[in-house]
Amino acid sequence: MMQKRGTMTKPIVVASIILAGLAPLASAQWEVVDSSRLGRGQGAIVVPDGAPGYEDKSSAEVEHTFRRGDAVVGIHRVAMMVYTYELYEENGRVQVGYLDKGKFKVVWMDPADLSSFTYDCGCAEECVPFSPSLGRTQWNPCFQEGRDNKLEKLRALWGK
Repeated sequence: MMQKRGTMTKPIVVASIILAGLAPLASAQWEVVDSSRLGRGQGAIVVPDGAPGYEDKSSAEVEHTFRRGDAVVGIHRVAMMVYTYELYEENGRVQVGYLDKGKFKVVWMDPADLSSFTYDCGCAEECVPFSPSLGRTQWNPCFQEGRDNKLEKLRALWGK
């Protein structure tokens, strides 16, 4: 049976890499979400004002400073060009993506500064949480719904 070009699913690639022992196991303090398998991605809300986003997983260089309530999406590089949108801890940090003036950027953060949530992958192929457009990238509706639900719960706690 011939397979259409580009139809190899990410779960097969991810499973192959894990079975081959080429990917380390996650050690995050929250449940790891296999976005491609479960149809859900993982984002987070920044909890403290002034939370730093670092250049890399072991750098002290701060690339971006976040405000309480900012949204980020987890990014985990599984292989050379294979990414999943989940929070995955490495060296005490998680790699996250965020939007800055319509541009998608990536930094590393302390997981203690984040409160995670999941979002439905139904809005975009491969669970991509944003909708690129000419000049300005935005979170897609599925990511926005997950973000808004989490923010509502956190704001209720913060108000107390």
